[in-house]
Amino acid sequence: MTGVATSALSIPLTGTIQDLIWGLESANQTQSALAIVWWVISTILFTLIATQLVRFRRRISPYKGEKNMDMPPNITIVSLVILGATMSFLFFLVDLAIGATSAVSDIQTIYEAAISGDYGPLAISMVFSIIAGFVVVGVIGRARKVREITRGVGAINIGDIRKKFSKDSAKTAADTLGLEPGALIHVGEKRVDKTWFSAIRYDRDDYAEVSKTYDIDECIDISERDVNWLNMTGVHDAEHVQRLGERFKLHELHQADIMNTELRPSMHANPSNIFMTLKMPRFDDDDRLIIEHISLVLGADYVVSFQEAEGDVFDRVRENIRESRGEFRNMGSDYLAYALIDAIVDNFFVIMERIGSQTEDLEQKLMSNPGPETLQVIYSLKRQMVTLRKVIWPMREVINGLERNDSPLIRDATKEYLRDVYNHTVQTMDTIESLRDMVGGMLDTYLSSVSNKMNEVMKTLTIIASIFIPITFIAGIYGTNFAYVPELEWEGGYFIMLGIMGSISGVMLMWFRRKGWL
Repeated sequence: MTGVATSALSIPLTGTIQDLIWGLESANQTQSALAIVWWVISTILFTLIATQLVRFRRRISPYKGEKNMDMPPNITIVSLVILGATMSFLFFLVDLAIGATSAVSDIQTIYEAAISGDYGPLAISMVFSIIAGFVVVGVIGRARKVREITRGVGAINIGDIRKKFSKDSAKTAADTLGLEPGALIHVGEKRVDKTWFSAIRYDRDDYAEVSKTYDIDECIDISERDVNWLNMTGVHDAEHVQRLGERFKLHELHQADIMNTELRPSMHANPSNIFMTLKMPRFDDDDRLIIEHISLVLGADYVVSFQEAEGDVFDRVRENIRESRGEFRNMGSDYLAYALIDAIVDNFFVIMERIGSQTEDLEQKLMSNPGPETLQVIYSLKRQMVTLRKVIWPMREVINGLERNDSPLIRDATKEYLRDVYNHTVQTMDTIESLRDMVGGMLDTYLSSVSNKMNEVMKTLTIIASIFIPITFIAGIYGTNFAYVPELEWEGGYFIMLGIMGSISGVMLMWFRRKGWL
């Protein structure tokens, strides 16, 4: 479909590499400039037309299940150049196959050969047009099959392609086998290029903030008179993790836990601090559920937080501190730790609300017109439920442990707030279980719907076959090779036989309708 839709545009509008080479090598400067300009204009023109074609003709997607395609927000001239160069190379191969060197002569060669009965050049052109159409839909239409290396190619994030083909792959827990305990090895995906820091210091009357800096020295010093919140974004940097660990007397095993993003949530109380790991769920730009590893260190007058990527759910906490809302300025570091944990747990409600909305939409689709893509969505929701349950269950134990801990770092007033957060985790667990049951029921509903559709098809085919059985029987009798069949000599016998066949069919249809089969 895509090749047919774009072939009419691809051949006359796409300049070839040979046109460019001829323009560069031509001795005539005027012709050379015209050839180069023709190559640039035709390439960009075709790309723009193909872009609009894909944008407004979404039914031409060659990929099953990718009907709702949107335009990437950061399409730039770099995208057009990359796509145009790909088109040019494809039609350079067409030139080699056909034997001509210019776009005009290509067209003449193709159609003259087709008129004379030689469809080879036209077939070659169509094949490369189809390939070109797939490239257009893949890049501009953001098809899932190829968008992992072509998504949003632009002047700003052109380095994404380099990352996709980089040899530095993410390490897993298996890569840490055999290493000494406490080895600072980053396990997981590197989500930021460079580690950066932010810090907030406040008390009842004063407030100071370092919003974003790459210099750890600007944030590492704390004031014993204030509450200090230091945040580190990017846990892949072992040097900075070790430096913060030494500064705040963090055990080397806990430093390793900060860099291991595959660990389950846990809590460890030490004489000088309390270390805990949590999980923060969020959706990325592709609507994929991402579970981010968060580590917190609670001290007498400080909280140190470690997170994998930029962007979190702590903006409300920062705003409350800036505006001196609630009890922030009057409470200690334990209240700040509670507020961060509460923000993470509350974010689960946002995630569950979004998944619940998807579940309701899926239920309506199941009742109307379920398709193969519906099954994919069901399994995706099921995996999300399993992931969230694996995350929230140990987090509930972490919060319960904080509430019951006898450490002097957590005051009794703060434990009341922690008890409320614990109740929220229990509510989240109940919601997850309910949604998981709903998704499981949807899977059964989908299978039943598919089975019912198959039964309807089989019923229709059976009715058709049942109608033709007596008709075939009659036709078989009068189609035998006997020398004498009396009815064959009857005047109007042919029409009588057709009438009998029609009457039998009508009677059977009426009977089927009375039975409710039609």
